[in-house]
Amino acid sequence: MVDIIAILESHSIEQLSLSNAHQQYLLVEPGRKVEAQSIATHIGGGGLNTAVSLSRLGCRSVPFVKTGKGANRSHVIEHCELNKLELDGLMVAENGKTGSAVMIASHEKNAAIFTQRGANTMLDEGDLAGISLETFDLVHAAPLSGDSAAMLPAIGEKAADAGAFFSSNPGIRQISTRANSVLGAARHMSLISINEVEAAALVPCLSALDSALDWGVPKPGEPVLKSEGGPIPMRKFCETLHGHGPGHVLITAGADGAYLFNGEDFVHQEIVPAEVAGTAGAGDSFVSTLAWGLKSGFDADKALLLAAHNASSVVSHVNTTDGLLEKPDLLERAGLA
Repeated sequence: MVDIIAILESHSIEQLSLSNAHQQYLLVEPGRKVEAQSIATHIGGGGLNTAVSLSRLGCRSVPFVKTGKGANRSHVIEHCELNKLELDGLMVAENGKTGSAVMIASHEKNAAIFTQRGANTMLDEGDLAGISLETFDLVHAAPLSGDSAAMLPAIGEKAADAGAFFSSNPGIRQISTRANSVLGAARHMSLISINEVEAAALVPCLSALDSALDWGVPKPGEPVLKSEGGPIPMRKFCETLHGHGPGHVLITAGADGAYLFNGEDFVHQEIVPAEVAGTAGAGDSFVSTLAWGLKSGFDADKALLLAAHNASSVVSHVNTTDGLLEKPDLLERAGLA
């Protein structure tokens, strides 16, 4: 994705908060020209953000991403070369444009995003047929858009055939429209990473697959997942999803941190405080670092700690990759050097 990021001073744009619905909106007067603190263009997208993260951690990193033919493809190539990413996986859509997005950040810096996904939606079976994963130890599938989302089970099978650690963070659009596809791919996953909203969207599908499933009643003080049917124990949700294949289940919970279940332990990681410049890319940094940490042999609590520190560094920068840490710096920040 080509990301155009506009940072606005809080006083230049109005914020509306709905306390009961826990929703916020940025309001701008029609026809008004708003002065921005900064407007900058960066290269992002879940696939490339993850690839850069793994490269900073010392891995040979190959992004399999699809772009259009125009000038924006050149910017993507330049970004890959700058971050020591191999170019073998760059595909081109003959009739598509490179994905792009406009992010408007103000107040809490949690950006509103206007996106045109373009070639990101055009991954197909022919593309996958030309991809070999035999030399990779870790394969990560970032959120897939449009028709590309149908390729997740096939990617999982390829990763499993290669004997790779397979990580995925399917987004809310994938889960909402292709939940069965996500769960079909889950049997190949070493790690599935979702947030609370995405987890809640999976609850009806998991319930439908097992008519005898009883979510139980949360005990006082235990972490809960807020589903449409009411709160359910978060650990019970993780155990249920784990039963469909993923070796590790991660749920990110915003300011409440993150929870990881590995079949035995249910581990909580608090956020690492940071002065927030922008939240874009935080999830990609967290998930990629966690997957790398688990694959590298770190215990669950240490892998989570590393992930939290990398995400904290990312949110202290406006774009999605400037804050990603090199391995020695990350280990030192987490106290694991």
